[in-house]
Amino acid sequence: MDEKNTATTLNVYSQKDLLKIFPFGKTKLKQLLAAGVLPVVKVGRTYLSSDELIRRWLLDNVGKTVYF
Repeated sequence: MDEKNTATTLNVYSQKDLLKIFPFGKTKLKQLLAAGVLPVVKVGRTYLSSDELIRRWLLDNVGKTVYF
């Protein structure tokens, strides 16, 4: 039986991409990122996220109000 390699595509989003995804401005996004509110990984000065992280964060926060 031959094993087939299957690659999983991971959509990674930068801060610029997150501005297009979330319905708020650059300043609010920077505040939420710096406070650790949004689901990101910080590599150096770069914030990265993915479809899965964003989906999970939204589902975990349904019905809640995020004040900042």
